[in-house]
Amino acid sequence: MPTSAQQTRRLLFLAAGGTIAMDKDEHSGRSVVMRTAAELLACATSPENTEVRCLDAPSALRVPNRPGDLLTLARWVQQEAQAGADAVMLAQGTDTLEEVAYFMDEVWSLPIPLIFTAAMRPGWAADYDGGRNLTDAFRVAVTAPADSGVLVVMHGEIFEAWSVYKADTGTLDAFVARRGAARGQVTATDIIFPLSSSGRARFRTLPSELPTSVPILTMGIGDDAVLLDRLDLASVRGVVIAGLGAGTVPPVAYEKAVALVRSGVSVVLCSSAVSGRTAEEIYYPGAYDELRAAGIVIEDHLNARKTRIRLLLSLGLGLPYVPFGEKLG
Repeated sequence: MPTSAQQTRRLLFLAAGGTIAMDKDEHSGRSVVMRTAAELLACATSPENTEVRCLDAPSALRVPNRPGDLLTLARWVQQEAQAGADAVMLAQGTDTLEEVAYFMDEVWSLPIPLIFTAAMRPGWAADYDGGRNLTDAFRVAVTAPADSGVLVVMHGEIFEAWSVYKADTGTLDAFVARRGAARGQVTATDIIFPLSSSGRARFRTLPSELPTSVPILTMGIGDDAVLLDRLDLASVRGVVIAGLGAGTVPPVAYEKAVALVRSGVSVVLCSSAVSGRTAEEIYYPGAYDELRAAGIVIEDHLNARKTRIRLLLSLGLGLPYVPFGEKLG
């Protein structure tokens, strides 16, 4: 009888468009999504003793245009995975990769890994990276521990979904992790997983719906946050403010944020910097007391786009915003 190491691993590969699936249209000359999941699979090398089932995402789910589309995508992925899979790979576009992967990481409830990948070059380019990234994703999928949750594999690196972000619009190594965040590597012979993955609480449940209006406002020097004056408070349930550096909010903007809190809007403050804590209280003791006393929640670890995802989920589940890494409930 074959040993457990030799048993066939059932892999589910989902294709959701993006640059990785693009080729050049011979009539318009534009890069357009053409490759199916099966055609993408043909560009990659899947590990031995694997059985791969390919599915193409419905066109409406390839680029989420509303928060609710994230819920529909998550339900579809989990439904297909429950039909029988030991691991799932999802290939999609890079512009929304960090948000979709983090959303899925918070709601993923299955005891199998979910691996995201993408490409920075379309299929017609000489340096097309889709095949390599897919091959790496397959290798990670068959070796990742069952409790790995959601990982992102790009350009030979393995990232935790909460920490990865797109730092460059064009280079092949465009995706990086927040400074100090755990990450692993895919080499020619080995898979090196993050040494200290985040053993943190996750929502692990899908709300029935998500709010439609949760804007992000990035602060600048002397910012009067005039856009906050124009919010439709009948529809806006939360706001993310990306402060200057270590959580600084200009005085006029601060007063407007406080007024929003008093009107019942959830306001979460994060940093506009790509790494580091929002509240650097060791060096600025007491500097954030007034913000907290006013009801503004400080998010120390997530960037603005991921803070918004977390706020969407919190509001959808009827929960107060709990900063990343802290105990839920």
